[in-house]
Amino acid sequence: MKIAPRQFPFNALVARPVRKDELAATPEAKKAMDEEWDRLLKAKVWDTRNVREWDDVAAEAIRTKKKVQFGYLFGICVEKGSELPVGDAGRKFKGRVVFQGNRVVNQSWEAAVFQDLGNSPATMDASRAADCYGCFPGNKTEIADAVQAYIQARLKGNKCWICLPPDRRPPGTERMRRPVVELLQALYGHPDSGSFWEEHCDKYCKEAGFEPVGIEWPSTYRHPALGLFLVVYVDDFKLSGPEENLKKGWALLRKNLTIDKETGHGQYLGCGHEAGTFSMPDGSVAHSVSYNMESFWNSCVERYVELAGPNVRLKDVPTPFLVDDAEKGPAGAPCATGPISECPWCAHTFSPKIYKNLADLDRQTKK
Repeated sequence: MKIAPRQFPFNALVARPVRKDELAATPEAKKAMDEEWDRLLKAKVWDTRNVREWDDVAAEAIRTKKKVQFGYLFGICVEKGSELPVGDAGRKFKGRVVFQGNRVVNQSWEAAVFQDLGNSPATMDASRAADCYGCFPGNKTEIADAVQAYIQARLKGNKCWICLPPDRRPPGTERMRRPVVELLQALYGHPDSGSFWEEHCDKYCKEAGFEPVGIEWPSTYRHPALGLFLVVYVDDFKLSGPEENLKKGWALLRKNLTIDKETGHGQYLGCGHEAGTFSMPDGSVAHSVSYNMESFWNSCVERYVELAGPNVRLKDVPTPFLVDDAEKGPAGAPCATGPISECPWCAHTFSPKIYKNLADLDRQTKK
């Protein structure tokens, strides 16, 4: 097995925002936004059957001494994978309707207070460990996305009412001053949505037989019966283990979680994962995974040239890999050269000094 970094061994999420004028002139972008609104309505993320005036809901909350929240929705459209070549399957327009989390008030028009539970997505070490485990003989790694992950979880806490954009309000609300509907599911942008989704996902992963690895490795699980290793980074699932058990693992997860069709190595968290093989010294063949960020950095250089102007000059330089051994890196190197003495207890170093006898040592150290 071998985990080999290629070009740049770290991740980046790449998505180019689509301007408002570009959205109107690009049919694919507009279609992506319309599909997102339709999906949210179909999933009943908010209750369109009970449309009320903002002022009436606020007055009722004050009268009954209950706390409620009011917020707004807005749409975002991005070109996902914009650094990839035109025509690549990973390059597409993606619409997203989000809750405006920085503009939420309570029934008295004061800043709303949230539970602020916090969430703990899996670490990059966990992702690399899954890749390594997938390189074991007979093992494989597959990835899949949760479909609109956050809205699979119920929104808890105080009731939250949202004001829809004028062009997305239910029929019959044209004469209402500020119509609002109740938000039912944990929509993207709500300060507590990430925590509710993580709680929801954790519950059903455990019900599927996956056991948490430990508090040091959050959102990371093992299935003892199937020998599977699962990593969940928000809505990105990575499953590694015996190839014959992967299908069973995905089936268990899909009993209560809506997850897209799994695929082999590909684009994961904005980084290209490339499966490969190499020969061992004894002639046997082992599996490897390479991490490729070349397309992302090419797009960075192209954007730099575009902004810098026609007179910019580029030159070839070596890839700036960090020193693998910390002792040879600048951060771990001694601040001076020459012989040293090291304390066997604290490992602190001193300039070596020879004393004639104990009396000389006592005399020098008392100065």
